[in-house]
Amino acid sequence: MNQNLMDDYHALASSISPSEVSRYLHAQGWEMIDRREGLLEEWAEPAIIGSESESEVHLLPVNQEYRDFQRRFVEFLVAVAAYYEIDAYELSHRLRLGASDVLLFRVCHDDAVDDVVSIDEANDVLSVMRRIISVSARYTASPNKGFTGRMPPQAKEYLAQHVSLGHTRPGSFVFPFISGPRILQGAKTVFARRVMENLAIALDRVRSLPVSQHAVLDELSPLVVALAGSLQKLARSPAFSSIEISFMWAPGREASDEVPVRPIALQPDEIREIGISGVRAKQYLQDRNIHDYRLAASRGPVVVPRVPAIPEVPSVVDTEITGEIIALNIDDRRISDWGSRYSIVIRSDVRDSVIDVEMPVEEAEFTAAAEARNHGAAVTAVGTLVRTMGGFTMRGRLNFNGQQQSR
Repeated sequence: MNQNLMDDYHALASSISPSEVSRYLHAQGWEMIDRREGLLEEWAEPAIIGSESESEVHLLPVNQEYRDFQRRFVEFLVAVAAYYEIDAYELSHRLRLGASDVLLFRVCHDDAVDDVVSIDEANDVLSVMRRIISVSARYTASPNKGFTGRMPPQAKEYLAQHVSLGHTRPGSFVFPFISGPRILQGAKTVFARRVMENLAIALDRVRSLPVSQHAVLDELSPLVVALAGSLQKLARSPAFSSIEISFMWAPGREASDEVPVRPIALQPDEIREIGISGVRAKQYLQDRNIHDYRLAASRGPVVVPRVPAIPEVPSVVDTEITGEIIALNIDDRRISDWGSRYSIVIRSDVRDSVIDVEMPVEEAEFTAAAEARNHGAAVTAVGTLVRTMGGFTMRGRLNFNGQQQSR
């Protein structure tokens, strides 16, 4: 091995401790066959299924006060890297991840410059990725509940303690999102893996929404539809030509057979089509639920309450909604009621239902809303949502590109 490569292993040996290496080997199925407290550990490589040869044994020095500790530690790291057929850089990466899974989000550009991203682009990616990981965590913790309101405690703990952003990988600009405890922790490790598996399977099915609503006809349907909406911010970014999402599963724990093997690649036009199809799929599922109720009712008494034509939202509730503007209205008759002739209609997801909310605005807001609609940009409104016989109205604040305007 040449000196440059050995320098990499010496640098690695100086940055980690034997205990970190020991924990990693245990998680990857190596067998500790002997341990001399405070001196060294003997580790046997994982047994090869079907092989009659004995596993090779390596000595991991533990006492850093020994004169030849550095040399022996480097030799051990070289042996581990050789077993996995990787270099010092990749071994360093794996040692620090431990039992965690990794979601890799790659940004691709038309100009082939993939080693940098703009601050705005990075902000969009981080915002969207936090959203889709949160959605998957909510679904995994409570599959039968919606994606708004109080976060389930298990999902809240996972997001706060076991999701982090790692270093970008060489060769292109990749955001690595690390999921799960780095040391095996029973139920917490299992939950983190389920979050990532659900996310991988649902993202794979999201790609099928534009061609088939049947992509959402199973227990994952709420997650698939929620992800379709969450990705839309990326479709409005002019900076990149495509995105690529892939997963690296922690060694020693096989992922579900349903998890896609190939990376999930999407272009902005595809993401926009997915968003439109997601709204249709959500409405399709709502209509199907109503139909299923009516069919059951025609066959005899049912114990569940009648599904209303208008979603079950309290008559008056303070909330935040986000969606696209589907209509712009000018009506002088509204001045006496609303104090303005201008109003907009926002189509949004509220408590697992797609609703249209009409909101009075001033002329300046109306102009900004028209521009947002022309660009397909989502807007956010915060205020009091009122359910009436004719639908929903709201009074409150509008948010255009991070700038709030009150009404």
